[in-house]
Amino acid sequence: MLQGMETKIHLIKYIEPHPIATSTPERVHEIVEMQNAVVVYVNKQAKLEYGEGTQIEVSVGERLSKQQAIQIADTHQTTLIAVAYPEQEAPRMLNG
Repeated sequence: MLQGMETKIHLIKYIEPHPIATSTPERVHEIVEMQNAVVVYVNKQAKLEYGEGTQIEVSVGERLSKQQAIQIADTHQTTLIAVAYPEQEAPRMLNG
């Protein structure tokens, strides 16, 4: 990492009634954007201290466990947005 260039990770969390939240509830967090990094490393096993045991690299488009998302939030600047509906099924906002 270059000096002064902090890694920023933007996550989304699929929540019900989104189909991903109901079909794979153990992997509802997804990396949607990364700044100043191509990959980050997280623990494969959630119960170990950060950096202990087997590390896996994750990048944009990959879904994470809750524990892996927490690890990323604890070690990088992170944003999180909830997504309840696929874009084509999003409820219409009423004008007026």
